[in-house]
Amino acid sequence: MPTLLQLPNDVLSLIAWEIHLRSLLNFRLASKHLNAVALPAICKRRFETRYVMLQQHSLENLLEISRHTVFGPALKTLTICIDHLKKHPQYDHAPLHWGDLARMMAEGDLIPGMPDPSSRGGSEELVVNRPAYESLLEDQKFMMESGLNTAYLTQAIAAFPNLETVVVNNAFQPWGAAAQGRQTSVPMSNGIDGLESNEFVVQTLHRVILAIAANNISLYELDIAIGRLDGGISPDMLVFPRPVLRYIQSHPISLTSLCLSVSPRNSIHPNSELVGDLLGFTALFPGLQRLSLEFNLRDEHEHFPAISQRLRLPGLRFLAIGAVQCTESELVTLLLGQKDSLEEVSFTLIDIISEGGSWQSCLATIRDELSIRLLEMIHCQSADKDVYYCESGSDGVTYLDAFEIGGSWQDWTDSINCITIGKGGN
Repeated sequence: MPTLLQLPNDVLSLIAWEIHLRSLLNFRLASKHLNAVALPAICKRRFETRYVMLQQHSLENLLEISRHTVFGPALKTLTICIDHLKKHPQYDHAPLHWGDLARMMAEGDLIPGMPDPSSRGGSEELVVNRPAYESLLEDQKFMMESGLNTAYLTQAIAAFPNLETVVVNNAFQPWGAAAQGRQTSVPMSNGIDGLESNEFVVQTLHRVILAIAANNISLYELDIAIGRLDGGISPDMLVFPRPVLRYIQSHPISLTSLCLSVSPRNSIHPNSELVGDLLGFTALFPGLQRLSLEFNLRDEHEHFPAISQRLRLPGLRFLAIGAVQCTESELVTLLLGQKDSLEEVSFTLIDIISEGGSWQSCLATIRDELSIRLLEMIHCQSADKDVYYCESGSDGVTYLDAFEIGGSWQDWTDSINCITIGKGGN
């Protein structure tokens, strides 16, 4: 240890930034000096983003952090996770926190092909601690029905001076979920695979939006991406009761960016007007400048035509659309609806259907009728065939399925002439 302490502070700081997070927490405990050196790294790596669930012990921990003179100001992103208990324990359920798995693989803690650390062996017999489970389930019900979780969230959000982004998703395991699982001997659910879970998610969204509105703060981004690769929340889960709407309208939310991942196929109300539900939610944020709208699974030319006609957001500067089948005309109509302010556009997994026009014509219309500074295309298609940007160089022809278009009228024209459908133009 004396050798370590004799290292220059800049070297110690570099160590703090590079070592594994668990090692960093042990590193800071070695001495007061190392704790002081490691503090900036700890603030960023441990407290810049926090993951919580709407359980009392998790929210109390968040509130404690918000009151800390160093860790409170460090927080920029607050992620509300949907982990919850169901009426009947999920004996055979292992929650998938895909964001945690991706992070672990990136950090070398999980090698592809290794068993999921959250899964249980098939031969292990599960014995539920029913008294603990029933007690926590009753607490969860009370927190929702009483609005106590809203009170916790409201108080914590008010105390974070540098909060920029609020996320609602199921990608990461929240603080306290693992301990609660050990207490009950059964994992929590984090899916949206039934009426009970759907209702919990709806109530979670209500409470998060209410807590934001109650604080009268300016947020940069609200990101709602609940679900997995095979689906997500339906637009009718974004509908609020009239009393909640009246409160939000009297306490307007200052929000710059909204990111939504929706799955209309998972509708919870058979007679819902899903496009109206979706646009009604975006209308809650009148100052919106950036909108990212992704469909999960892909919208097979069902809802996007109506969205292209009806989405109108004055002041919108950036628009990203993901995973839809549509026509050239529908894409152009959508962009023209924001013509006065729109500057940047991103298309991901957009397929212009057969006899629905062409990408070359679509881009030429955008060039001529709008003032788009930058347009991005990622993995787009034309009638199910991949769209490429074709570059010729000394090493031959390169086909890019992710590229940007921008600049002068001539720059746009040159880029449009490089667009090809399928490699080799097939």
